[in-house]
Amino acid sequence: MYSLLPLMYRRQHSRLKALQWTIQSSQNFFKLSFKAPAMKASQASSIKELVKKQTPTQTQSQSQASAPQQSQPPQAAEVKIKPLGLSNINSEKPTSVQPCIPDQRAKWLAKVSPAMQRKAKLAADKGAPPSGPPKNQFSQGNNPTFGAPCENSSTNLANSSRNQPSWQQNTAKKPENEDAGSFKESSSESQRKNWMNHMQGSQQKKQDQWLKEMQAKIQAGKDMQAQKMQKLGSQKATSATQEATTAAPPPPAVEEKEEKSPEHLAYLDAIKQLNSYQVLEPISGRATTKSRRAEKDPVIEQTLECLEKTGFTKKQLKAIPVIQIAGSKGRGSTCGIVESILRCHGVKTGVLCSPHLFLTSERIRIDGEPLSDVQFTELFWKINTDLVNMKPPPSYNKLMTVMAFHAFDQHKVEVAILEVGNAGASDATNIASHAQTIGITTLGWEQSSNLGNSLRDIAWAKAAIMKPEANIFTNVSQTECCEVLAQKAKQIGVQLHRVPTFNEYIEGDMNNKLLMNKANYSMRLNGSLGIQLAYDFLRRHKPEYVVGLDQNSTLLTPGASRGIEKYEQPGQFDFIRHDMFNVYLDSADTFESMMACRDWFYTRTRSNRQPKILLFNKVNEFNAKDLLTIIRSNLRFEEAFFVPNPNYFEGEIIAEDDGKAMVWHGMEELQRAKRNAGNWRALCEENGKRDNSQLSISIQAFFEYLINKYGKQKYGMKSELDVLVTGSRQLVAATISCLRKMKASTSWQ
Repeated sequence: MYSLLPLMYRRQHSRLKALQWTIQSSQNFFKLSFKAPAMKASQASSIKELVKKQTPTQTQSQSQASAPQQSQPPQAAEVKIKPLGLSNINSEKPTSVQPCIPDQRAKWLAKVSPAMQRKAKLAADKGAPPSGPPKNQFSQGNNPTFGAPCENSSTNLANSSRNQPSWQQNTAKKPENEDAGSFKESSSESQRKNWMNHMQGSQQKKQDQWLKEMQAKIQAGKDMQAQKMQKLGSQKATSATQEATTAAPPPPAVEEKEEKSPEHLAYLDAIKQLNSYQVLEPISGRATTKSRRAEKDPVIEQTLECLEKTGFTKKQLKAIPVIQIAGSKGRGSTCGIVESILRCHGVKTGVLCSPHLFLTSERIRIDGEPLSDVQFTELFWKINTDLVNMKPPPSYNKLMTVMAFHAFDQHKVEVAILEVGNAGASDATNIASHAQTIGITTLGWEQSSNLGNSLRDIAWAKAAIMKPEANIFTNVSQTECCEVLAQKAKQIGVQLHRVPTFNEYIEGDMNNKLLMNKANYSMRLNGSLGIQLAYDFLRRHKPEYVVGLDQNSTLLTPGASRGIEKYEQPGQFDFIRHDMFNVYLDSADTFESMMACRDWFYTRTRSNRQPKILLFNKVNEFNAKDLLTIIRSNLRFEEAFFVPNPNYFEGEIIAEDDGKAMVWHGMEELQRAKRNAGNWRALCEENGKRDNSQLSISIQAFFEYLINKYGKQKYGMKSELDVLVTGSRQLVAATISCLRKMKASTSWQ
């Protein structure tokens, strides 16, 4: 250990020597950089002439003045003026110009300090005063002629002028010795300017130019905002004048919205009575039998009994051609596609589908239009009166099925398009045993039914709607489901048709590419099934429209092209633009639908640079975390908002007494929204991402928050936002209603 100490000392000693040499060289360089300039010959000659002009009387008066100064305190004694001489100037530097500075750093700081700058400016203008008695300090010691008689005032003035300090004489003879007294300060000022220019260069010019450009942009933005507000004010003024000229101005728009017609009030009473039958709805069970025997289903038998009691015979039922559509996802969109294509071919259609988005009357449509309030109310009370004494009382779906067939018969429709419920063959819509065109859409797990523990069980329950002498079409892609459907079709002796894919329509005719890409995103999923179902019906009842088209043909008739172009489904792959919001809405609540929603939103927004916002709500907690996992898999959201399920009833959001805040069904809905936010937070932690979840009490508060955060930008501009609203049908419906109100309140935009 002790043997290593000399070696360590030698190593450290060499490092210390190198460090000392570096410090010394830097100090020498610093001294050379701030070396004072030498005095010019012209300045030295002017100083010599000043020395020769001194008279003996001046030296005598200076010696007399020095005597009383010695009796003063030490501060006054230090101010002793020495005779000017070349040797004194060269040997001693003036205290006002060269103060006592301990080191070169202090000297450099003194040159660039504000005090030294002021002294240099004063020296350039008047000459710097040396350290002496303070200004306006008059005493007998300072002035020997103080208190002398007035008759000697002239001599005193002469003596006082001779006894003036050197710095006062220099101010009197400014043109002669200005350079001699201030060459030091002027040289330091020039050095400071050179140093500043060397350090900054053209950076100051660039900064000034940048400031000017920013001021110009700010002013331009203010001008744009002022013009916009001026136009808005002029529009409001013109509208006010127009309202003033009218004799009887209409009541406020808010009051008109609050008022409800008697027909609508009667419709709401009918809906409340209809909803009371939902508690009687049976829970769909698992299909356990696979025999050939046709067993009577109690649900079907009771529905047929309801039809007979309301005066609707089986002959009338069989007189209406029926297209049945079953499956797990895409049933409603497939019904809409078939309806749109058949209407473009001149067929009068009637549709029964569920669930509704805004109004219950949307479930029954005649030729693309839902029943009016008056028609729905009259039809319901008529059927309810006929079935009021029925034991057991009918359920909600049975009543809707009976009402739909009565409406179809009254309006003389040419085809009835029925959406089979989750119960499959046990659904009330399966009373149409004469259906000749049947479609089965995508199969998957369903949250509101208990058809089985595997996809094979679910496929068997859906395949139970197959009927003899019917054409069966499907777009199911799962292998096990296809095997079950083929087995059921073989059992009853019918043929199962697998419809073409979406790309086959484009490859068969490139003219269809633009049409199919512009259509609703549902066409990619269920468009092929809807086209083939419509073609099959036309072959049976109007073959002149499909001449030359075989089964599963990829050619599009003119009517089919128009139907695809006009097809719209509110709330499903829907897009609404308002102000700074690009709102994408889809009521996805299962795995398959959420994956389709994610792909649709990604394809529509992948080229956009706007921030992406998520608004999510789930009616129940079934697979909520799994749905959020699917959304996060390929999308990046700036913020994710979770709201309680809005209390939405017949196109209106039930609000509190203040009319502003939307309410939720008790604290349970709020706690569910918090749990959804917790699921999102857990997914962020698993992926190592920042938690960006937010909890909002209402949809209105959600949009207000986004406007306050992203809507107030500089220069009067707003940044657009891509908002995805998904998770539940109630949330989508409430969001659409909220956006409509916002558009109505800002119609001037």
